Parts: sequence; C-alpha cells; structure tokens
Amino acid sequence: MLVIYDRGRVFALDNRCPHMGFPLERGSVEDGILTCHWHHARFDLESGCTFDLWADDVPICPVEVRNGHVWVKTTFTQADPAAHWHQRLANGLAHDLGLAIAKAVHGQLTAGVPQAEIVRQVALFGAQNRDGWGVGLTILTALANLLPVLPEEEAYLALFHGARRVAADCDGAAPRRERAPLGSRPEPAALKRWLRRWTNVRHREAAERTLLTAIAAGFSPAELADALFAAATERAFADSGHSLDFINKAFECLDLVGWQHAAALLPTVVGQMVAARGAEESTAWRQPVDLVALCEESTSEVADLFTAGRGACDWSGHAALARELLGDNPVRIADALKEAIRAGAAPADLGQSLAYAAALRLARFGNANEHADWETAHHIFTYANADADGHCQHRHARHGCPRRLARRDGALPCSLSQCATGAHPGRRRRAAR
Repeated sequence: MLVIYDRGRVFALDNRCPHMGFPLERGSVEDGILTCHWHHARFDLESGCTFDLWADDVPICPVEVRNGHVWVKTTFTQADPAAHWHQRLANGLAHDLGLAIAKAVHGQLTAGVPQAEIVRQVALFGAQNRDGWGVGLTILTALANLLPVLPEEEAYLALFHGARRVAADCDGAAPRRERAPLGSRPEPAALKRWLRRWTNVRHREAAERTLLTAIAAGFSPAELADALFAAATERAFADSGHSLDFINKAFECLDLVGWQHAAALLPTVVGQMVAARGAEESTAWRQPVDLVALCEESTSEVADLFTAGRGACDWSGHAALARELLGDNPVRIADALKEAIRAGAAPADLGQSLAYAAALRLARFGNANEHADWETAHHIFTYANADADGHCQHRHARHGCPRRLARRDGALPCSLSQCATGAHPGRRRRAAR
C-alpha cells in the first residue's frame, strides 16, 4: 500500500502500478498527478484513474484522518468489479491494447461474468466498429464454440485471443454505418427473391435493408438462413468460399450470443456477399474442365432427384462417398453424388460426406506444398464445413427443404468439383489429392 500526503490531503493506493507492477513509491507526484517512472503511466491521485488507457486505474482505499491519526481501510476493491472490467475491455478493444484486453477478460471471469457475456461484448464491438464481418469475428466464434470443452486456463486464452483478433481487425477501420429496415413487411418469399436479386446486381444497401426487414418481420433463424444461403450461392464458391463461411460463422455467433442481436450481426456479412467474385468468373474453373457447365448441368438434376427421393430410407454411405469425392474426375464425382441420392442420401448426408472428404484432404496434404496451396485446401474445408452446417445446424436437415443448398449452381455441386480439382487444374499435385 502507498500512502501519500499531498497539499493537505492524504491518499492511499495500491503500491503496484496496474500496468506491469512497478512500485509506485518510486514514482513522483506533481500537481495531483502520480507518475510511474517505469513506463510513465500517469494517474489522478484522488481517484486512481489513469490518464493513459493502456495502464488501467490504480485501486484506491478509503482514508480518514481522526484526531491526527490516519486510518486506512486495507481493502482494494472496485465498487462494481464486473462493470469496471467491462469498461476496461471496451477500452482495450477500442484502442487495440493487448495487455488491457488480457487483464479485462481475466477480471471479468474472476468477477463471475459468464463466458457468453464476454463473447457477446466482443462480437458486438466487432460488428459496430468494422464495416463488415472480419477474420477476427470468425476466430472469436470458432474459439467460443470450443469453450464448453476447454479447461479454465485454456478457456481464458481462447477468449483473450478471440478478443485480440477482433480488436486488431477494427483498429483504424471504418465503423459500420447503420441502415434501417423497410417500412413495409413483405412476404418471406418476396424478401428472399429480393435478397438474391440485390446480390446478383451487387446492390449492398438494398440487400442490407432487405435483410433488416426480414429480421424486423420476425423471420426465424431457419428462414434467415434459407434466404442468406440462397443469396450466397448465387455465385459458385464465392470469394474462394469465404462468403458462405462467414455467413455460417455469423449464425454460429448468434447461437452463442443470442438471436436478439441478429440486426447487429447478420448485416455485417452482406457487403462481402454482394461484392464476392464467383468461381464462374475465373478461368481456373473453365480450363481444362469446364466445372461451371458441369455444375449447371448436374444441379437441376440433383434437385429433381432429391424431390423424387424424399422419404427414402436412412443412408449410411458417408465414408464411401467421401472417398469418391477425393478422386480426380469431376464427372465421376457428379455421378457418385447422383448415385448416393438415388440410394437415399439426403442433402445433410452429402454435406457431411463432403466435409469429411475436405478434412481428409487437409490432413493428407503434403508439408512441401506452398502456402497458397495450403490456403486452397483450407478454404475448401471451411466452405464444406459451412455447407454441412447449413444443412444440419441451421434447420436444413433431412426433414427440411432439399433445394435450399442443392439449388442451381449452389454449394454442394460446386464444392464437390472444387474438392476434386483443388482450384489449380494446371498444378494438381499428388499430395493435394
């Protein structure tokens, strides 16, 4: 404890600098300002509040002078520790201060704040302070998904690293501009058509207002997923799979923080969705095999097969189909897909098989491959995972509409062909198979 007499008053503070623990007794006081001489953090002597946000506030103690004797209550506490650390985390995120974020996350956990509440604070900060969903929010969501199975010390690290990446994404970025829903409440089918239309013509403002209207109208998570996935798959493997992956992560994030925040989080994915470049615009998907034509030819047939096979018996050929999907012949892959549907496979079954195949491909990927090739395999895996989640987790199970992700040039046929060719038709290495 540090007790200071200054200008006729007595103050008591924690002697450890809250930045990195340097003894404040070795500092100096001038004009009511206490300065730590290690990193020159400065504090208001009366309140302990810092002038430098990276340093945090110094805990203070109540002091009374009774008959010439100084009485100090030797307890360092904040009036509301949870509120204090909540504000400290907000400051750390706003200024991208790693140490402040680390201490604030730990402080909130110590104060009994639920992990989900910390995730919610960070996610909403990321949605408001960056114009679009970023990698940081994806990392935060992925790590938050692991919290139930992590031990206490690793859960803390997961929360810290997720928050740190969100802060880095937002540092210096333009904040999100708020947009309002339409004044009307059109039918769900119309809003879905509009969202696909605005995505096709790359009209971001119209797409965001349409999505906000759907949220304001009380669309269920299943209906919102249906509309967004349909719009995202207007282009094949859009933005190397990031568009669909980010949409899926936004849904996972809402599952964690609460769907009452849909209007804040979901519109963040629209900018990338409407601006994404589809694989049909790339020559890599046209030569040496025209994958786009193959997708367009096979997908309508796939959708008809799903319709004809509804109510079929359970299917369990996931591993066998995954092996077929790792082959080199896109035509053979499309045929294997159709054969599985005829045998009773539902869209969710195909999504699971594809995700398993993409995971196997990544696990078998040779260490000698270049970083860009690793990214290709990684993007396919995250896309396949988003596709499988779209069918299974977001109410697109076998009892739902079979056309939602198997429509036209949508997720399954495109990602199947992509898995086979690796998006590098001229460089199909043996290790990438």
